Amino acid sequence: MHTLFDYRAGSPALHIKYAKGEPSTKNQEFHYYHEFVLFLDGSAYFISKDIQQQLPPGSIVIIPKEQFHQFRVTSPEQYTRFILGFSDHPELMPLIDDVMTQIKVISTPGKNIQNIYSNLIKFAQSALPEEEKLLFVKSSLMQLLLYFKYDQQEQVHQNINISPLVQQAILYIDQNYPQKITTERIAKALYTSPSSLAHKFSTELGISIYRYISKKRLLEVHKLVEQGQSLTTAVAKCGFNDYSCYYRIYKKYANSDAKHSFETL
Repeated sequence: MHTLFDYRAGSPALHIKYAKGEPSTKNQEFHYYHEFVLFLDGSAYFISKDIQQQLPPGSIVIIPKEQFHQFRVTSPEQYTRFILGFSDHPELMPLIDDVMTQIKVISTPGKNIQNIYSNLIKFAQSALPEEEKLLFVKSSLMQLLLYFKYDQQEQVHQNINISPLVQQAILYIDQNYPQKITTERIAKALYTSPSSLAHKFSTELGISIYRYISKKRLLEVHKLVEQGQSLTTAVAKCGFNDYSCYYRIYKKYANSDAKHSFETL
């Protein structure tokens, strides 16, 4: 077995990690960067708005930034994964825009893709100079993006546990998060009871309605600030009553989210 490692190639914007065991951070349903996750061993159930399924060993999960997702791990002592995390790189944006459009699960990656991952693990643990390692990781990322764009990989799309009601609730939140929204208001719009909606939402997605709304708003604030808007303006546009309300919720989730960390599994 390969030695476990955590390697940041040049900056947090490009990161690879080979890890086994309990995740170091949890409850990161949204993050601000893209990921390719190779699931190697253990028992993991993947949840997103479109895919809910047990992951087969050897599968790859393609996760665009800002997309809701969760990994439920039932055998953490065996849980082994290889993570490639990356932000938007200007020179790769055409490929990133083409590939990172939605969450996908590739059940049986081709031999070429398997070789790229194997070489990434080997070179990241080598004694090469850091400049050469960075070049290798960048070239590997480019190759993976090209393969995922042009090679027809076998994908798995099983969405057997998410109900139309929860799908409608997600859509309502995503479209109305700048407004004042509550479980009661969503339930009224969907002609159901608040208790039934809250139970279905948390059972099927593993996250409460309040937490989903809060994290959605935090995510949108982050995006607006990155686009150059002031924090005060962004907070006002994303459904927070005032800055103190934003700050309280930000502090509540800041430690668990660890937004500058790439360990999400």
